[in-house]
Amino acid sequence: MKSDWKSQWESMTIDELLALRELMHDVLSERLKAKKVELERRLQELNPPSDGRPTKSRRP
Repeated sequence: MKSDWKSQWESMTIDELLALRELMHDVLSERLKAKKVELERRLQELNPPSDGRPTKSRRP
């Protein structure tokens, strides 16, 4: 399997490799943006914005 990939890479032209690189960049960029949005949403859930009122402490 590894040699199959190697032969495919070696047979690609520079233009094909550059197009593949751009495609990978775009896909990874979109994935990172989506992950960042998700992490920011989760962080917001953990640390909701303060409305200026004192919070009640939770004591067991």
